[in-house]
Amino acid sequence: MRQLGFVLGLGLLAGCQTQVPAGMPQQPQMQAAPQAIEAPSLTQNALPPASGEVLGQGSVRVALLLPLSAEGTSAQIGREFRNAAALAMEDVGQDTLQLVIKDTGRDAARVQAAASEAVLEGSSLVLGPIFAADVSAAAGVTRPAGKTMIAFSSDRNVAGSRVYLNSFLPGGVVTRTVSYASQNGVRSVLGFFANGPAGDLAEQAARTAIQANGGVMAASVRYDANEASIQQAAAAAVPVLMQADAILIPDGGPTPAAILGALRSNGADLANKRLLGTGQWTTANLSDPALQGAWFADSDQQRLTAFKARYQGKFGTAPTANAALAYDTVVMAGSVVKRFGAGGFANSVIEADSGYAGYAGVFRFEPDGTTQRGYAVYEVAPGGATRVVSPAPRSFSGS
Repeated sequence: MRQLGFVLGLGLLAGCQTQVPAGMPQQPQMQAAPQAIEAPSLTQNALPPASGEVLGQGSVRVALLLPLSAEGTSAQIGREFRNAAALAMEDVGQDTLQLVIKDTGRDAARVQAAASEAVLEGSSLVLGPIFAADVSAAAGVTRPAGKTMIAFSSDRNVAGSRVYLNSFLPGGVVTRTVSYASQNGVRSVLGFFANGPAGDLAEQAARTAIQANGGVMAASVRYDANEASIQQAAAAAVPVLMQADAILIPDGGPTPAAILGALRSNGADLANKRLLGTGQWTTANLSDPALQGAWFADSDQQRLTAFKARYQGKFGTAPTANAALAYDTVVMAGSVVKRFGAGGFANSVIEADSGYAGYAGVFRFEPDGTTQRGYAVYEVAPGGATRVVSPAPRSFSGS
């Protein structure tokens, strides 16, 4: 049962377009579990020196683990999260927190070393890492030490005891899309799901949402990301298409158009079939007439405008939507400290039923470590424009 909680406003409200990476990182091959590190017994005014970039002079220390020196896009993502955290510290107040940013690269040993430093330096909370394998590595240190971690991976498999994920989990947007459709006349859904863990999660979320609203899954078709596989999947779907009110395609990019084209080439009649998608459709060509009238769930994209403008004004480049997660989490941590002090990062506070409100919209942490988020539903209009048909919630029902 959830504890009664409160809403923490995270600065100016803004939001984001959901970006879920294609595929999901595999679990790392972990070495033997490290020995538990005992956190030092410290008063708030007796923090030891910290290793890493230090932002703020607060008496409560929070560590942020990022792959700043990794190769390729990992470092770019790390820098975005670092910058978003720095922006958050401007709103938190320099005297509220001492945020210590630690470079982990993408090496499990370095991740564990950074987590060990965070524990020994008296961090009350650990934020990050970003990637699933790194989260598992860090949790091998923070969990035995009794430290709570809020990471940013979209792989729910790494969530658990004392490990929360503030991320865009693939199932959330699927649930919102299907639930809205079911409540607006769609009773039977034909689903196309990519092979792999992300597709498994999307299919599970769709089935659960459809059944919860009294509908049925007419069929579930799986495919690989190549033309031959999509053609084969479409051919298998045609015989059951007449039983479906809607076609669900969670993947974005060229996939929705490719699947619809394959259905037509196999003789399918798509008239009167509602198309359903997710926030990944923002990477698709929405001006394609075939997608007109489709519904898809995503975060309230208007909210992201303020965040992007602030970030670009300070750092000179536009951030991705995921950077808003770092901002929201740092400000959440500062809000908890302002209200409860260094001891505020208890499960009952983090799992507050009323959740938190931030640039990425309202969110709350589940007891299993995953995140529930509030999404809007959009309809694709002629020319590729979108309009909101169901606004994102501003709070959680019953909170």
